[in-house]
Amino acid sequence: MRNDEQGNECPATLGEYRDLCAALGGEECRAVAFLDAKIEDQGRDEKVMSADSQMRAILMPMIIEKAKPGEFE
Repeated sequence: MRNDEQGNECPATLGEYRDLCAALGGEECRAVAFLDAKIEDQGRDEKVMSADSQMRAILMPMIIEKAKPGEFE
């Protein structure tokens, strides 16, 4: 874990963001598919350099949508 802009703990790696998104939206959501594609290229333990607010802005809308097959390949 790392700290966000307000000092709260937030995910530090692609894998941690993936686990959070899977817990909130389920394994079939677009956010998980998006992160799985990134993890395939960069690895689960890849550190996230973007601010947590940016990650939330990208991932949260994707949590409520189901992924389409091959969407992020």
